[in-house]
Amino acid sequence: MATAQLLRPLGIVGYDALEPPLLAALATGEPLLLVSDHGAAKTMLLVRLAQALGAELRHYNASLLQFDDLAGFPIPDERTGGVRYAAPPGAIWGAEAVFFDEIGRCRPETANKLFPIVHERRIQGIALDRLRYRWAATNPPPEAMDEDRGVDDRYEGVEVLDPALADRFAYVLPLPRFHELSDADRLAIISGVGDGPVQGAFAAVRVLVESTRDVLAAIDETLHDAAAHYVLALAPRLLEANVTIGGRRAAAIKRNIVATWAACTVLGHRTGSDAVAKALFASIPDIVRRPISRTTLLAAHKGAWEQVALPKNDPTRLLLAVRDPVRRAALALTIPGLKPAMRGEALCGALGTLPKLDAAIAAWLLLPRISGSARVVPATAVESVAGIVLPVANGGVAVQGWRAAADWVRHVRTFVAESPLGGEDAEYLCNAICTHTPPPPQLSAGYTATYVRDDLVAPALETWRRCAAALGDLPAAARDSGVRAVA
Repeated sequence: MATAQLLRPLGIVGYDALEPPLLAALATGEPLLLVSDHGAAKTMLLVRLAQALGAELRHYNASLLQFDDLAGFPIPDERTGGVRYAAPPGAIWGAEAVFFDEIGRCRPETANKLFPIVHERRIQGIALDRLRYRWAATNPPPEAMDEDRGVDDRYEGVEVLDPALADRFAYVLPLPRFHELSDADRLAIISGVGDGPVQGAFAAVRVLVESTRDVLAAIDETLHDAAAHYVLALAPRLLEANVTIGGRRAAAIKRNIVATWAACTVLGHRTGSDAVAKALFASIPDIVRRPISRTTLLAAHKGAWEQVALPKNDPTRLLLAVRDPVRRAALALTIPGLKPAMRGEALCGALGTLPKLDAAIAAWLLLPRISGSARVVPATAVESVAGIVLPVANGGVAVQGWRAAADWVRHVRTFVAESPLGGEDAEYLCNAICTHTPPPPQLSAGYTATYVRDDLVAPALETWRRCAAALGDLPAAARDSGVRAVA
């Protein structure tokens, strides 16, 4: 299928993968926030889009913005008895597009004034009737940057965006860094390809936007229910990854899916799972507050997509609908009608979503059930589970060295020994706790045995109880034989 281009004709290269959600934002007029390092052409991109759309743009540096710059000065209106504004040049009145640059650097009181503009197209309660497009851009705050970014590579002056304000941007679009672009795109940028739009670029952009609007209603009618069920399946998966969405964001994701699908159709990009994933990647406002990997979002997307793509009575769909990873792992072994490969995939996927200590406990209880002669999962799944268990089971814990650390290990052993567990179970749990929950950095300053008992051992025992209840209890000898079988 031939593909159309939104950005390259405007002289913007390297962002081809972002064109569907960007076109969707233009076609729907939903608020758009761009997030990237400096020098990523955020301003040039939005200014050229405004030019292409023929929209009267107001461009503000939010870090320097005063409210009077937006509205002007209030003065009594003798004719109406109310208030009118003496608007300076560049005031927001009459604007068709507004762009708040450096929104992460603006003062909190200014951000509060921007809220109704972004969300309601209003200022001081007065409707901005001509305003169609609300855009903003920011660098990522230090709290939202990956740990591998050095201290000198962080934007210390950028504040974490208020969650309510961030949530009002339907599209939150992270732009790739320069080194993440292809060699050809980097060379094009260095060579000055972005110096100006090509002839006819503005008209082409307007055609793409209008064409996307034209197909929106039909695509919404086709996708409405499926997109809603996808978001319903997606939300708990995001929660497992510590990404919480409320009702407003869930509804926004559904709308973004429909609009991005329409944009993919017009651009000639692949629809289906690819279009939905692109919509999701552009719909998570938490990326301006903390690091969220694409891998995490992609895993949530794949799980939700697989669930809604299956017939309602398919055993795989029933399994994927179970949100508790421990219960899902248990059902992967017992639910009828599943192929071994699917059982193994569901089992390993469930363990992968658990914290390391919880995964170690669940794997210890699972291993004897999957390593016997009547194997219900592939050998690769057995090896994966064994790979979690064996380093803990065979590692042991040394208590020599730093006195406080040695005391910490002894306390773990003491409190585990007081539990109902015994034998290899108790030894394994002790090793697992000491392996996956190392002593706090300031152990010598505030450490007490109460911390070990209440904050480490008690939660671990509760996890053990929950896993055992879901999987069914086995004697320690059976577990030991399972470990030996794969050692």
